[in-house]
Amino acid sequence: FAAVTVFGSGAFASTQTAPAPAPAGDAKPAAGTEPNRKPPLASALVFDFVRAGHANLPKVKQMLADEPMLINAMWDWGAGDWETALGGASHTGHREVALHLLDRGARIDAFCAAMLGEVDLVTAIVRFNPASANARGPHGYMLMYHAGHSGKVALAEAIRPHLTNCARDFNQALLSATGAGHADLVAYLLDHGVDNPNGKNILGETPLDRAIKDGNEKIAKLLRAHGGVTSG
Repeated sequence: FAAVTVFGSGAFASTQTAPAPAPAGDAKPAAGTEPNRKPPLASALVFDFVRAGHANLPKVKQMLADEPMLINAMWDWGAGDWETALGGASHTGHREVALHLLDRGARIDAFCAAMLGEVDLVTAIVRFNPASANARGPHGYMLMYHAGHSGKVALAEAIRPHLTNCARDFNQALLSATGAGHADLVAYLLDHGVDNPNGKNILGETPLDRAIKDGNEKIAKLLRAHGGVTSG
């Protein structure tokens, strides 16, 4: 998909372009079988709102003031990759955006709860439905990736027993935890599941690249001790 995400920083590139919306079908429900409904929200409006949800709190606030019904609008990036503004805020780690959306009526899910570090809520969800630990969020980001933004080791410990591919999910979470500067969680991930400390984000950065760029020597030392290298 066209998104460019900076893992951990929550940056979301403005170079995205909206795909052309699919043409409306001609089929109509039989008379009397459907209630009267308002027209759908304009595709361009939904696209702009979901994109703003990744990082742009002022724009989110203004768009909701103009059209409150955008709050749970979803955009399909392609092949059923559906995303709300809250989903965007969740996988980029933008806590303030997510909290504002929740305050305005957005529907919280396990991915958002994990990003916010809501250990009890996520624990309850995965206990009730273990499969949720392995569900993919927007753009394929796993629950553990969202947990990486929180920095909470207890959250990773709650999710870990339910994972079907611990190494994959921990490798992905290493990117978000490093980007968010959570040294304790980075150490836990490296010791309990990561089998590739050199996975790259969409910018081609390894976790060590990111730690060096952020000036986080503590995380850089941890990564080096576990075989972390720079992309250069």
